[in-house]
Amino acid sequence: MSRAYPVLVSRPFTPHIRSGCSSCNTSLEFPIPSPPPAPGTLLRVQCFNCKTVYAHTFYPAQIPAGWNPNTGGISSPSGGNGAGSSSAPQGGRKGRKIGTQEKPLETGYYDILGVAIDATTDDIKKSYRRLAIKHHPDKNPDDPLAEERFKEIAIAYQTLSDPELRKKYNEFGPKESAPEGGFVDPEEVFGAIFGGERFLPIIGQISLARDMKTALQEAEEAEGEEGEQVKRDAKGKEIISDEERAKRDEKERKVSAEKAAARAERVQKLVDNLERKLGIFTESASGPDDPDSAKSWRTICQLEAEELKNESYGTELLQAIGFVYVSKAKHYLATNQTFFGVGGWLHNVQGKYHVFSETVSTLRSAIELKSVFDQIQAAEKAGNLSPEEKKRLEEQAAEKGLQALFKGTKLEVESVLRETCDRVLEDPSINRSKAQLRAIALQILGESYVAVKKDHEPTIDESEYVRVDTKGSREKTQQKPY
Repeated sequence: MSRAYPVLVSRPFTPHIRSGCSSCNTSLEFPIPSPPPAPGTLLRVQCFNCKTVYAHTFYPAQIPAGWNPNTGGISSPSGGNGAGSSSAPQGGRKGRKIGTQEKPLETGYYDILGVAIDATTDDIKKSYRRLAIKHHPDKNPDDPLAEERFKEIAIAYQTLSDPELRKKYNEFGPKESAPEGGFVDPEEVFGAIFGGERFLPIIGQISLARDMKTALQEAEEAEGEEGEQVKRDAKGKEIISDEERAKRDEKERKVSAEKAAARAERVQKLVDNLERKLGIFTESASGPDDPDSAKSWRTICQLEAEELKNESYGTELLQAIGFVYVSKAKHYLATNQTFFGVGGWLHNVQGKYHVFSETVSTLRSAIELKSVFDQIQAAEKAGNLSPEEKKRLEEQAAEKGLQALFKGTKLEVESVLRETCDRVLEDPSINRSKAQLRAIALQILGESYVAVKKDHEPTIDESEYVRVDTKGSREKTQQKPY
């Protein structure tokens, strides 16, 4: 049954700038001043809630995209006044939610200092000195807003002069425009979920997080540019010029080179850390059959493992790391001390099968995750998805998403650690006897990691111990091996 509504009265659309009262923390907005102020101008705004007048620093990025200063409205894509369009962005944000170093999300701090987005640190310092002298409160005693303006200049300088803070600003904008709770950096969130800082010396910075962040940036950037005309052939394939293709190829080569350099740096750090750790055993053991040194080293490894298991995904990561350590140690010992290295060949085959099975498992998790998303999309399209069912599917998607991410992380970590162990055990600067001690120490460390169980899981029967001999074989015994 349709309902007839009366003719609705309209009013001219007036673009506004979002802000927030510094006294009562109320979110509000105010019309764009005409003519537009210069970057860095402090506007006096009265809060509608508590009636307090506070200072708001203006910069062009706050103006909604498409605003026409001549008409005072938002221009539609066709050039007319798009006052009635519901797609007009608020607060100047459009498309990307994560900026890049070449295309920052916000440029307000650059505008305040009057520098370009690619300005050098020296350029930023020179501009700050000039503006700080000009706007210092002592030089402007009659200006009630001089102190606030000077403070804004200082904040902009402190942010852009620090490489890390500048990188954050370019990606997420100023602090006041960040989401509640601060910046949400995919790399930091990813690292916190899988291991945290305690695992960094063991597995390094997970590159999968950086790759996901880059993909998110590119996807959102493409979304922001989707209105541009793209030429396509009869099959729907994009037509690009030779110049554009060359630019894309060069970008891909640059990205590949950066990834390779980052991995090499990561592996080198892990090699140094692992050599120092194994040195606790190799520098104290009198030989491969030194029971006192082995017992002491095993105790150290077990204590470390018990601490690390309390980190996020700690048990799962320790078991993955331990598996690589044990398999690489066994492979080295079997290769160097069995007839024609046959034992090492068998361990190598087992290792390749493990990589294959883990890859298949990761792909299966990704397919299951996609299946859940497809269910949600189909149900929403059909219009028969209840709030309870939607919540259940979303929780299921979140759970499967974490499983898929961890499996991907596990594959990456194991790959990096295999290279790290090879570098440690095949170090040409050490003799074979020291390499053998390293392998024994690595196997004991790995077994301590693998043996870790979550607090609610049953532990290994302490009456059973595992003896590690110099050939990398394991032997159960009812007596402590050392």
